[in-house]
Amino acid sequence: MQRLAGSDTGFLFIETPGQTSVCVDMVHLAPRPDGEALTLDGLHRWIEARLPLLPSWRWRLQDVPLQVHHPLWIEDPDFDLGYHLREHTLPAPGGDDEVEAYHAEVLPQLLDRRHPLWRITLVHGLAGDRQALLFQIHHTLADGAAILFTMAQLFHELPDGPLPEVPAPEHPTRSALLRQGLRDQARAWRAIPSMYRETKARFHDVEARRAEEHPPVPRPMGDAPGTVLNLPGPPRRVTARARLPLADLQQVRRAVGCTMNDVALAMVGGGLRSYLLERDQLPEGSLVANCPVSGDPPGTPPRQWGNRFANFFCFLGTDVADTRERLDVIAAGTAEAKVLLETQGHFTLTEWLERIPPFVGRRAARWMIDRNAADTTKADYNVLLSNVRFTDADFAVDGHDVEAIHLTGPIGDDAGLNVTVVGYRDVLHLTIDASPVAIDDPRALADAFRLALEELVACTA
Repeated sequence: MQRLAGSDTGFLFIETPGQTSVCVDMVHLAPRPDGEALTLDGLHRWIEARLPLLPSWRWRLQDVPLQVHHPLWIEDPDFDLGYHLREHTLPAPGGDDEVEAYHAEVLPQLLDRRHPLWRITLVHGLAGDRQALLFQIHHTLADGAAILFTMAQLFHELPDGPLPEVPAPEHPTRSALLRQGLRDQARAWRAIPSMYRETKARFHDVEARRAEEHPPVPRPMGDAPGTVLNLPGPPRRVTARARLPLADLQQVRRAVGCTMNDVALAMVGGGLRSYLLERDQLPEGSLVANCPVSGDPPGTPPRQWGNRFANFFCFLGTDVADTRERLDVIAAGTAEAKVLLETQGHFTLTEWLERIPPFVGRRAARWMIDRNAADTTKADYNVLLSNVRFTDADFAVDGHDVEAIHLTGPIGDDAGLNVTVVGYRDVLHLTIDASPVAIDDPRALADAFRLALEELVACTA
């Protein structure tokens, strides 16, 4: 059995019938050289052979009685691989419109917590005799780093040598779950006095640094302007994708001496500025981005499950008209944001989440959402930007080359835009996941991001 971390459980707390915490990722497959299509039976055999490498895909949630501690992952005694594998055929001609419409249809769907929290749909009918795999993976199960490792296990041939043994299913009793939960919680709470002292000192240091002369960095709560991006929307989603030359971002990075993430943020900031200006919806103050960053220390072995990340917040410079100046503002702001994150501690907040029992955590999450909905003049952030990079370039499934990978992250009731960029081979795969209230034309926003990157290339050439 594996106890969920507080950062894992948070994605359960915020989930409602209208707001999912599921990541929906699409992997595009090229035709096999022999022309043979991937079948559901073939996919079943491929996944089944790799299940020993994917322990979390056999786990289901086990709640603790009275919600005194976070749930556990246990080996599902009723695990049925066939339940998790589906297939779907797109209507002709299977182009971008049909692909994006189906992706948007799946984005708001919830997963049944009585089963392991993942599903794969084999999608037929893409243009050019292509196919795709649509992954639904609950964020509670895996963050971006864990999904990267999972896909590396799935899209390679099996390693030489014996595979790990699959453990026997578990049948913990309610009394055992309650005893273990109370014991673990009591042990965790003993650390609270020292945690309080350390947290107080860290936040004092953060405020002391903020009082000095440094580039401005938004606070995690309430420093973003309230915009159309933050209005509550229906349980529907819109999506659009773009594929951009990774070399363009690398050229800008080298010319300026910033990071690839800075360039991606400048692209998003420039695109949102022009998109909202065109609709007369651009606020006077700068939009704020929420950026997850890996929390795994260097040298940590790759992991297939769990959430171990921190977030920094930065201004996107949408109040700056000049493209190069906007990039400089973002680069300076992210550098300072990372210093503040180090000062605060990557895991200071998640360590507290470890000690909040679910019966309190669920109410606290709902209170935060209701608080933001009650005041639409400000927000915690306006867009969440995730930036991940696959180092492998030889992914394949049963002889089908993996041509493209589009990842997404969930949106919130009070933050209706998620942008995920994925570096795979020589292409940056950009995917928009949005509420239709926040973004009325996702394809236009994707085009705005493309033009913003072209402007960055031009101004740094």
